Amino acid sequence: MDIRDAKQQVIKAGQELCQSGLIARTWGNVSCRTGEDSFVITASGRNYMTLTDDEVIEVKISDLSYEGDIKPSSEKKVHREIYRLKPEANFVIHTHQNNASAVSAMGVSQITLDKEYPSIGDKILCAEYGLPGTKKLCFNTAEAVKASDGKAIIMKHHGAVCYGRDYDEAFEVAHVLEEACGRYLESIGVESWVQEWSGNKQQDDYQNCTLWNKSPLVLKFTEEQKILKPYLDDFAQLAGTKLKVTDSEEEIKKAMNENTPILVKGKGALCVATRQGDREALYMVIEKNCRAFFAAQAYTNGAAGKPIKSWECALMRQIYLKKYSKLGE
Repeated sequence: MDIRDAKQQVIKAGQELCQSGLIARTWGNVSCRTGEDSFVITASGRNYMTLTDDEVIEVKISDLSYEGDIKPSSEKKVHREIYRLKPEANFVIHTHQNNASAVSAMGVSQITLDKEYPSIGDKILCAEYGLPGTKKLCFNTAEAVKASDGKAIIMKHHGAVCYGRDYDEAFEVAHVLEEACGRYLESIGVESWVQEWSGNKQQDDYQNCTLWNKSPLVLKFTEEQKILKPYLDDFAQLAGTKLKVTDSEEEIKKAMNENTPILVKGKGALCVATRQGDREALYMVIEKNCRAFFAAQAYTNGAAGKPIKSWECALMRQIYLKKYSKLGE
């Protein structure tokens, strides 16, 4: 494909990912094959709604080399492996979509679906966990892609990666995957409570730097639990190693003064941050992480899925604060 056309498709895909709720803020990435030894991919940490041609980087499949000062996505290695393993793949999207992310927290190696789905088959493989951007994540994802008969796999505690022969098929795969995972979650008792991230946001009465998430899913968590630990990478990066559930006015005011989110018993998630982009991303990932928690607890064929290790969460949080937190604005 002509490189200019490929870049325009990637820009369009980034906007569709955000608008459809398949990702939050700058998480996830998109690429398009441009030749036998090259593809273009979204730049690291850029706002997909304002992405420009210069922020879609051409990368060589052979050695991952690229030109210029703007860095391509840290997950370029995963995209490269899919193009190597699947000659029919011309478009790849890595998503953090709700239902697939919830399944990713269950700790299972695969899920069996209730029927055969176009492009993804009757089961979805779950790649073993690896920290974002690492060789381990790339290797584990590639192993699952090799073993899968479908065009989508789930990445444990992370999200999903989908590919197709073109833009349209890749997105069709992502949407079919979300439907299939939703049906699977309902079959094990996880109710379909996820709402559109852009809807039902309420400005808080305290001050202008907060948003409430009062969805039934978040309310259920705050009524039944005391601590929300990270089951998903994006939650660890944005919210930290844990969120406490409280009904103390003093603790709520302290969280607001420190610009940190907090869960309020019976009332929901108070999404506190100095920037609007962070508040909206918190709104989405807190709800998504609650859903992942319930999915992990609902799995009864063995031990419940466990949260991500504390040291890995702390590392991701520090890297996010130092490298990525300001890039998406």
